[in-house]
Amino acid sequence: MAHEFREHATGGKRGTQIFATTHQPYFVDALSPEEVWILEKDESGFSSIARAGDNEIVKAMTEEGLPLGGLWYSDYLDKRKDSQRAWSSHRRHQ
Repeated sequence: MAHEFREHATGGKRGTQIFATTHQPYFVDALSPEEVWILEKDESGFSSIARAGDNEIVKAMTEEGLPLGGLWYSDYLDKRKDSQRAWSSHRRHQ
């Protein structure tokens, strides 16, 4: 199903687009970091939006073959977490 949504979201199906929201990290495994947008609400109640592909750490890890959903599940897509520390730890264990 995620692959079918991807075709619509990228305009591959007659120019239509869809936005899907999910709390299921593994749903995004069918997508690239450039196709995933992250919306987060801060402490003051305001929301921000960022593309997962704009995060150099996420980009590098997916280029190494790590699935995007696994990175989300491990909090790499949560800017409130210390992604840099997690990336450093990942590199040391290789």
